[in-house]
Amino acid sequence: MRYFYSFIFVGIICAIASIIYDNSKLTIGHITSLFVIIGSILGFLGIYDTIDSFGYGFNLPITSFGNALYLSAYQGFKESGVLGLFMSMLKTTSGGITATVIFGFIVSLICKPKD
Repeated sequence: MRYFYSFIFVGIICAIASIIYDNSKLTIGHITSLFVIIGSILGFLGIYDTIDSFGYGFNLPITSFGNALYLSAYQGFKESGVLGLFMSMLKTTSGGITATVIFGFIVSLICKPKD
């Protein structure tokens, strides 16, 4: 049942993104950035952790990336002040970012873009 709820939640996120994309002039990059910011704001307000406690795939979509950025930046701020905010912002997300760059490079070698 957990997989079903995860599928439904991530599907709702994708549906919202599709609705925004179809009804506005925002690009996919803008919408992705919007969801990262929304995840950060929900993390700041403490709402994301409450929602994530249900365990139904809330840590899967792009909003969780924003929440992870917020949490690591806040932890660095608590430990080292303003400088720690910048030093630890990508600490928890560096693995995902590195994997995205590497897999993106591999896919770009294999696939040819259409004109």
